[in-house]
Amino acid sequence: MNSLGTLKRFATWPLLLLAAALLPYVVISGSARLLAATALIYALLAASWNLTLGIGGIFNFAHIGFFGVGGYTMAVATVTWDVNPWLGLLLATVAGGLAGALAYIPVIRMRGIYIALITFVFVQLCYYLVLAIPGITGGSSGLTGVPALTIGDFSFAKYSGLGYLWLLGGAVVLLLVLLRASLRSPFGKSLIALRDNESLAVSRGMNRIRQHLLAFILSGAVAGVTGALYVAYFRVADVTLFSFGFVTLGLSMIFLGGTGHIWGPVLGALIVTIIDRQLTDLGPARAIIIGVGTLLVLIFLPSGISGLLEDALDRTRRLLRRNRNESAERANQLPASQHSEVEENTHVR
Repeated sequence: MNSLGTLKRFATWPLLLLAAALLPYVVISGSARLLAATALIYALLAASWNLTLGIGGIFNFAHIGFFGVGGYTMAVATVTWDVNPWLGLLLATVAGGLAGALAYIPVIRMRGIYIALITFVFVQLCYYLVLAIPGITGGSSGLTGVPALTIGDFSFAKYSGLGYLWLLGGAVVLLLVLLRASLRSPFGKSLIALRDNESLAVSRGMNRIRQHLLAFILSGAVAGVTGALYVAYFRVADVTLFSFGFVTLGLSMIFLGGTGHIWGPVLGALIVTIIDRQLTDLGPARAIIIGVGTLLVLIFLPSGISGLLEDALDRTRRLLRRNRNESAERANQLPASQHSEVEENTHVR
């Protein structure tokens, strides 16, 4: 059983990479590739947000700000300053991490809802900062003409975004690997300990401020590069990057998928993106529908879809284990007649 579990653990990630590599050959049409790329971008956003919101238990609403900062860093670097797009991705990662550190400073001594309020104000500050410097950011008009990522003569935007599907699929798998490794590290365990019982964790020598700051920086860096990938794919950056719509979508993805597992927000992102696309014709009503659906999930399914699936798998494992044990016990218990025959044969010999 242990060998089977080890094989499953080591085989999961190569299979996910293979699925990411084969994704463009399964998703063929242009509209389907657009939907798939959007879902993967949202998966990166939701999974990185879950590091502070779900795993760390910090009511961080500044994550959309990190996302927008990364997107605008990519746009300004490539359009205004004519920087190479790959260097723009790196700059967006650094900018997102710095934004995470800046967002955490005002909430060092805060708890609960106060963190949510202050971090939400951070998003509004980013929004008005973009509007305040139109000479660099384009103001309310935004920046268009962001160059596509390229390798040599191959543009990632060719063939309906073929290269972006490979890049985004690989990025999601890499992020899941890094999150899993982080959760198994002392850093991840300390975040969980601080979330579950802060007083006990601090009394055992854990530095809450340092660990939460690192969580903000890491999640901010991933959100920053995610925003840069979003801008590189859609070729435009505008103030909608800081909109409340991204906040509601991101929260819906995290809560629907479930915060108990690192892959929960990814699953939620895929589901919510598909539902959101199907409700496009409803206009503003789709946000209401998604919001109501999120509330229903929080009330009736607090652990999300990932928790529901995990419970079903656990029940299946226990049922199979019980059936196997019962079969083994029946096999070891011979009927009384068979015992007598064995004793007679032994006596004759």
